[in-house]
Amino acid sequence: MERPPGGTGDPPLEELSIFERTTFRLIDGMYRNLPNFTEAWLRNVSAGWMTLGSRHMMFPLGLERLAGLKREDGILLVSNHRSFFDLYMLFLLLQRHTTLRQRALCPVRGEFFYQQWSGLLVNLFIGAGRMFPPFFREPNKQPFNKWALDRVTGELRRGEILVGFHPEGTRNKNESPYQPLPAQPGVGKIVMDSWPIIVPAFINGLSNDIAKDVWDNMHKRKTVVAVFGEPIDLNQFRGYGNRLSSHKKIADALLKRIYELGAEERIYRAKIDEARLTDPELSGSTFRL
Repeated sequence: MERPPGGTGDPPLEELSIFERTTFRLIDGMYRNLPNFTEAWLRNVSAGWMTLGSRHMMFPLGLERLAGLKREDGILLVSNHRSFFDLYMLFLLLQRHTTLRQRALCPVRGEFFYQQWSGLLVNLFIGAGRMFPPFFREPNKQPFNKWALDRVTGELRRGEILVGFHPEGTRNKNESPYQPLPAQPGVGKIVMDSWPIIVPAFINGLSNDIAKDVWDNMHKRKTVVAVFGEPIDLNQFRGYGNRLSSHKKIADALLKRIYELGAEERIYRAKIDEARLTDPELSGSTFRL
């Protein structure tokens, strides 16, 4: 059954290249017209091999903090951004360890997923087309980016969806994973236009080389720690006017909370590494603080 669009009006595609328009229309059509198929692919095929490829290295913590959330909620999952697959893994952990079964949607930068064949294939066969909508860096594509932001907001207003978003706006390549980039105001605008439930998370340890991560997982050479936080109380923001300065303040507050979870992750990681010295078979399912 077709899912009505969450955005407002038709997307302005005039400034997009032929390849960008083609990939956008393909993914958008799948999301609208094949939601049951893509959801089944994501939750069975993609999640299945990702579970096999990560079960020895993944250590999820803080999931008990999300016990009050429901499937019908519109949830905005905000996290740090070290690898291309951070949100994908966080989605997988929520599906595997909680009762949340919302549709998943992950807005992405268009440079890889909508401008290259390899990115399109990753989106189709790994992400089931849920790496959507794209955002582009080129100034002439800002009208499209505005539409994409409205699309995300509309989906959250409808509820029963889990949207992943990185407040930093781009991948953090700092030497230390605990040093944030500046927050971008887009996430603040989404909050003020939809007032979703916001779940913060911090994940550390994944790389951009899937094959290497899977190999290291098989040989128990890698530790990936994900820490989920309590849903963020939005009452502190409701008196703000809906303007750019308010969007930036909200984005800063969300990023601060994410990196507070990073401090927790650092402590947990040290304990996990110490425990693994005496128990090499230790995994996320057997680790206890």
